[in-house]
Amino acid sequence: MASDTEIESLFGQFKKAYQRFLEALKEKPHPLQQDAVIQRFEFTYELLWKTFKKMARFHKVQAFSPRECFKFAFQAGLIEDEKLFMEIIDARNMTTHVYSEEEMKKIYEFIRQKVAEGFNQVQKKIEQNLKAESK
Repeated sequence: MASDTEIESLFGQFKKAYQRFLEALKEKPHPLQQDAVIQRFEFTYELLWKTFKKMARFHKVQAFSPRECFKFAFQAGLIEDEKLFMEIIDARNMTTHVYSEEEMKKIYEFIRQKVAEGFNQVQKKIEQNLKAESK
């Protein structure tokens, strides 16, 4: 079973990755910056779903895949917009198989317009959850 310490450690890594992701988004758009944003998105996404996986284990819920972990997070009230996070999962899956510049630009725009705010909302919810559970 996952411990509070394991969850807090992984969540701390998520918060650092999220800050680096935001830093990359602030740069003036150009191909190298877009690549950096997508890479930072991938790191941040991976840490988020793994944080949810630890939280699910802590609550004795079996969730193994990213999709199952995001569904757990929605059911636990950590995600408000389930549809957005299903789109985020799809975007992450697409980053592995992007070979055209046009597709890369579509993913970049989705990340820039939607993902940063979605991650921000989730970060706040997890912080509230961790505070509530530590009492």
